[in-house]
Amino acid sequence: MLIAHIADLHVSGDGRPVHDLVDTDAATRAVVAAVAALDPQPDVVLVTGDLTHAGEPGAAERARALLAPLRPPVFVCPGNHDRRGQLRTAFGRRADDADDDWMCYVVEEFPVRLIALDSVVDDPFSAALPPAQIAWLAARLAEAPDRPTAIFLHHPPFDTGISWLDEMRIAVGRDELGALFARHRNVRAVLCGHLHQPMRGTWFGTPVFAGPSVMNRVAFTGRLPDGSPTVEVVAPPGFVLHRVGASDWQSDICFLNGHVEVWAPSLPDPWADS
Repeated sequence: MLIAHIADLHVSGDGRPVHDLVDTDAATRAVVAAVAALDPQPDVVLVTGDLTHAGEPGAAERARALLAPLRPPVFVCPGNHDRRGQLRTAFGRRADDADDDWMCYVVEEFPVRLIALDSVVDDPFSAALPPAQIAWLAARLAEAPDRPTAIFLHHPPFDTGISWLDEMRIAVGRDELGALFARHRNVRAVLCGHLHQPMRGTWFGTPVFAGPSVMNRVAFTGRLPDGSPTVEVVAPPGFVLHRVGASDWQSDICFLNGHVEVWAPSLPDPWADS
């Protein structure tokens, strides 16, 4: 199975560059064109949040239109810049996306089962997986304990070392999520965004992949001496192509300047048995 993983489009409501600097429409079109040119084509495209920059009226519809040239089916989850109601209107509400407070669903029709989670809360500078959502996920994993599964959501579950982004970490439900991973070894990977740069690690023994952003890259440092977040640094937009085999999971980071970086196999998690 081939999975194209896109994150952090930050499409504006009126098409103007974000912060009068970043033409996210052009960046999204370029990433879409690069994915559309792949041969073979991915089976699915997963977009792990922040499709819109500020959840403005019309932004989600514009994001959907920019993604429309993609031939594979596209599945999305909300990011902290999105409004889930607008995403549901633009992309449709799936029958099993039943709770108004979070946008979660399962995609069953591929070799790898795909589960969307929703780590977004009302405060865009925080994140959570409430107990009801953890219980929902536990029930879904129990339905198919032997089936290869990938989970996608916006916020990564681990601390990254980028201090101002770690302040927006999943504050509720993170350890409970890890406990589910420890019990369900069929979860092959977790795909996320939010970091605006590629990063990978393991969480309770499960590989976690944060994809590069479509918008622009964030510097891997903490805060400036005055306490403000570090400035974003210019880098080409990109995406990840995940190649899933019967016993392996290979991920290539694809940047639009032609560079492709193969992620090495994830290191063992020293806390996997904790």
